[in-house]
Amino acid sequence: KLELSLFAINILPKLALHEENEMKEFILSAEKKEYVSKVIRAENSSIWLGKVKKMELFRYAINVLPKLQLHEENVMDEFCLSADRIEYVSEAILAENNNIWLGKVNKLDLKLFAINILPKLKLHEENVMEEFSLSAEKEEYASEAIRAKNNSILLGRAKKLELKLFTINILPKLVLHEENEMEEFCLNAEKKEYVSEIIRAENSSICFGSVKKVTLFRYAINILPKLHEKNVMEELCLSVDRIEHVSEVIRAE
Repeated sequence: KLELSLFAINILPKLALHEENEMKEFILSAEKKEYVSKVIRAENSSIWLGKVKKMELFRYAINVLPKLQLHEENVMDEFCLSADRIEYVSEAILAENNNIWLGKVNKLDLKLFAINILPKLKLHEENVMEEFSLSAEKEEYASEAIRAKNNSILLGRAKKLELKLFTINILPKLVLHEENEMEEFCLNAEKKEYVSEIIRAENSSICFGSVKKVTLFRYAINILPKLHEKNVMEELCLSVDRIEHVSEVIRAE
């Protein structure tokens, strides 16, 4: 376990870990930028960590992420980022998309502004997640992910996919494994702006494979024309209490 806080985080570039190093936990928390100033100046992918089971980065420590290098066969139980201010991710979002290697990750937990890091992450093509869930009360929490190209964020396989509020607009950006089998896919959009990006997507452009149960509430129902014909659903549940919730579906050809 490696846990650094305050100015100790700046020692990170000086550490030389074994090439076959394995860590149960890697935790960094920095409330001030100066706590990570030395690390931020390091070259990308220059700090070798090896294999890490659980990684947690908080506040300014998230900006260290592009500097880290994980083993090509890394398997992570949990990857957690939390940022309640945009400056906590200001350096990390400058990284190239699909460039921060994580390997296989069972649980991907991104909160608040940290959701903007999603396009930067690179997961193993055979990655399997029990659940992938995102929620953003403010559009700025997910703006970088929403601006990403469609079908550019590779997730692998996800058994449960749940997007809430503004993160629903990330859906066209996601790519699931072509043989993905999902237990549940759930979207609930109380406001039209939560699905505005999806409405602009091409029809039949969103593919999530085989799903046992799809549940769509309110404005989320307007994604129906966007779903690819290859999607296989055992159960489809729709809930609407206003006509505008289905306006896009009605207009679809």
